[in-house]
Amino acid sequence: MYPVGSNGASQAILDARALAEALADGAGDIHGALKSYETKRLPATAALVAANRRQGPEQVMQMVEERAPNGFERLEDVISQAELEAVSSQYKQVAGFDMAAVARILE
Repeated sequence: MYPVGSNGASQAILDARALAEALADGAGDIHGALKSYETKRLPATAALVAANRRQGPEQVMQMVEERAPNGFERLEDVISQAELEAVSSQYKQVAGFDMAAVARILE
């Protein structure tokens, strides 16, 4: 996993929660609990790795570079607040720390 957006730390927290839940629900079946954990977390972490390979949230820098290769005075002239929020929102969803995902964790 690329070191982007505190991925190691944030994914470790999500992994710990998922593993604890799997073990608690596993009724003593460690192998089954680990398989359940893997089934839940593997797609999420694979999606995050794939998103980071597409530059993750740093794609904003690439967008700005492409639009203003010779520099700029104001960021707002190059990329809109809505675009910045869209990139951020999409990444938060993939990484599992958008508001809905965090609310589910806290339940």
